[in-house]
Amino acid sequence: MKGIKEKTLIEEHYRELLNIMDTLKVGVFITDGQGNVLMVNKESERTGGGMSLDEILGKNMEYLQKVGYVDESSVLKAIESGEECRMIQKLADGGSLYVTAVPYIRDGDVELVICTERDVTETKILENLLSETKTLSERQAKELEYLRANSEARRPKIIAKSNSMKRILNTVRRIAQLDTTVLISGESGVGKEVIANYIFNMSNRDDKPFVKINCAAIPDNLLESELFGYEKGAFTGADTKGKAGLFEIANEGTLFLDEITEIPLKLQAKFLRVLQEREFMRIGGKESIKVNVRIIAATNRNLKEEVEQGNFREDLYYRLNVVPLEIPPLRDRKEDIEALAAHFVDEFSEEYGISKVISAEAMTELTHAYWHGNIRELRNMIERLVVSYDGEYITARQVKNLLFSAQKGRTRAVAGENVTLSQLMDEYEREILMTYLEQYQTAAEVARQLHVDKSTIGRKLKKYDIISK
Repeated sequence: MKGIKEKTLIEEHYRELLNIMDTLKVGVFITDGQGNVLMVNKESERTGGGMSLDEILGKNMEYLQKVGYVDESSVLKAIESGEECRMIQKLADGGSLYVTAVPYIRDGDVELVICTERDVTETKILENLLSETKTLSERQAKELEYLRANSEARRPKIIAKSNSMKRILNTVRRIAQLDTTVLISGESGVGKEVIANYIFNMSNRDDKPFVKINCAAIPDNLLESELFGYEKGAFTGADTKGKAGLFEIANEGTLFLDEITEIPLKLQAKFLRVLQEREFMRIGGKESIKVNVRIIAATNRNLKEEVEQGNFREDLYYRLNVVPLEIPPLRDRKEDIEALAAHFVDEFSEEYGISKVISAEAMTELTHAYWHGNIRELRNMIERLVVSYDGEYITARQVKNLLFSAQKGRTRAVAGENVTLSQLMDEYEREILMTYLEQYQTAAEVARQLHVDKSTIGRKLKKYDIISK
């Protein structure tokens, strides 16, 4: 396909692409880089402005705007700015659409503009907002204010200050309302389930079931019955009434499968059939059950490597890997550490009724930590800092103390490990100094309590990189 212009690709495969677009439950409207209409799917035609498909195809958006098909064109704005344009578009027949126009840019030129459309005509609040506006800027401000308020109340809080997370959230916003399968990967604790919640709450299925299952938490011999259910008498111990599986429960909604790699190979073939055919049979069943379920899967493993090692079916991998979202570890996005830490301090201060402020030095310690457990470990650390120490401020020494304890917990020597006596003594000495500093605050007072010179304590604090007042 390399070297073939996208417009030519659409023209050569028009019917196939249109058939795919017609399966979507949102309107899709595509123009070339000059604003000439190339494709319109059935949903877009249904919610259109009273003109037939023949009257629209091939026409330029400037012409369609002049004849009143739309009051203003998101396509033209996207072409002019080279950026995504979102707006409420008023149609000639009195209807309204919430339109997102995304320019496809190649070699610096806009080659296509892809619009997704949602009919908001029956939404009374938006109707009122439209009727109250007098200027373009006032109308857009009110519309965006409503849409933001309507979604934020149901949307999970996501802290994203780093460029890498902002890019991921931009992708999520683009694909959330499309029923495409999403594969979220990343280390444990990076927030894969939070992203899955975010996708669901911004999707067209947000009023339908959202069913979650951790595949690693269910024994292999029970996973099939959990996913697909069973008929009465299917096996010894089965419920006499039978049982619906999670696919049935999630019908018309979304199924989130965490730790997808834990599905055993023998079950992956049946799982693949559901994705391909949208039907399955219960255990012991004789008739296929049709389902319409959006799949969001997550894994903390490299799924491609699992395929190469024979642990995961290659055809299932490609069926799941339609929209891959790889969440970077927390240590690779320092800006998020600071923002998340501040958020968690506020959260736990409110929860426990304790007024806490994190010092700049403490924040520096947090941003330089490795965070093996990612956001989950950071959240746990902040909660401990809030409840474990007196005083208004979370200090650098408090952070270093807990970080050292966490590291010690990971590396504590056990019988048979190759650890020297000197290393064990250093670890013990550092722990003593940290404990005394928490109680007596200054190096001078610690020296008096331990009956040694202040200079001795100073050298040891420097050796172990411990901060004192």
